[in-house]
Parts: sequence; C-alpha cells; structure tokens
Amino acid sequence: ELNDYSFHNLVVSTCKIDLRHDTVRMFWKDDNKLVLGNFAKLRTWLRQQGDDVVCATNAGIFDENYRPLGLYIEKGLTLRGLNVRKNAYGNFYLQPNGVFLIRGQQADIVDTDRFAIERYKLLPDVRFATQSGPILIQDGKINPAFAVGSENRLVRNAVCTTSPYDIVLALSRGPINFYEFAQFLRDKAGCTNALYLDGNISRMYPGVDSDFGADFGVLIAVTKKVP
Repeated sequence: ELNDYSFHNLVVSTCKIDLRHDTVRMFWKDDNKLVLGNFAKLRTWLRQQGDDVVCATNAGIFDENYRPLGLYIEKGLTLRGLNVRKNAYGNFYLQPNGVFLIRGQQADIVDTDRFAIERYKLLPDVRFATQSGPILIQDGKINPAFAVGSENRLVRNAVCTTSPYDIVLALSRGPINFYEFAQFLRDKAGCTNALYLDGNISRMYPGVDSDFGADFGVLIAVTKKVP
C-alpha cells in the first residue's frame, strides 16, 4: 500500500507491507555478479524472471565500491559480516545502530550490540538482513541523541516495523532532521522500531525522480508475479 503524507511542510512517501501476503526481498548483484544499483536495472532484471516491482528503496549505507558497510544477508547467505565498529565518522556509526532482518513472515530491528551477543540465536532462518544506523525509534522511544531543532536536514529514508508482520518503507521527499523523521514514523506511520537507511541520495520507486540520480548499494523491494 503506497501513501503520501504531509508533514512539517513536506511530503513523506510510504510503502506499507504485510509479510503474510507480500513478497519482500533485498537485492545487491545480478546473476553475473554485477551491482544492480538502481530501480531501472532491478525492474529489467526481475521482468526476465516474471516478476514486477511494486515499490522499492535503497536499503543501507555502502562504501565507494557499492559494498554494504555492515551485515548483509540475501536469500539466507551472509554476504557481508556484522560491523561492530563504533567510534567512526558518519551516520552509520551513530549509536545505537542496528540490523533490520526478515525471518519467514516476520521482521525485526535489533541493535548491533544485542545482535553481536545473540547472533547465533538470531541468525538461523534469517532470509534477508541489512545493517545501518542510527536506530531512529527503539520500543516506541525516539533516539535520545536527536536534537529537536537540528539544522542537519537531508532527504532521508528508513525502514520500520509496526507489528511483527508489518513493515513500512518511508522516504522524506524534502530535507528533514532525524528527530522530525523519527516523530513522523512513530506518530503518523505507527512504527514501534525504526532504522535509518540513508540520506540525500535516497529515492523510492515509484516516484517522479526514482530513475534519476546516483546508484545505490543494496535495494529492498516488494515484488509480485507479472500476470
């Protein structure tokens, strides 16, 4: 379900997903090990397999070689390991950071410290996972590190959970600070846990600008069979 909300004089686009009915996957490279990187390539590649993209967004922070900066699991395979570094520059390292994971028909957002301790309990049956940071909302509480009137405003996107089965992908269509974005996710989208994915370069499909701009590392998409 796709919705646009007005919030603080800008538009936030959301894609609401029910894991009991919707197919959600993460994508990094095609069969030739080439980074997909954008929605147009993803749609072309999936159509060859009889699938179409319902909605999609970039799914986490990456390095200059388009490799995920933290844990990345695709189809049950761990392709990048957990990143437990803390005192480094960039949004990824703002604390707490965490992991968004999909296990069967359920999703969860787990902070990195807990994931590191409980990984052998948490990892079995995980089909997809991406690590990013910071966590925006944890158990209904906005990250206390965020300043209410911060001038650090960028386009931002996030993934959040409203129940064990229900996920929301969200993108601010204009510059927003961390506190206001978290506030939107909690109060308007009903999220109890939320993880920041990226900023500035973030886009969402469908959208007027979805096929313009820089390439991404990992993508997350809801897909359906082409009728």
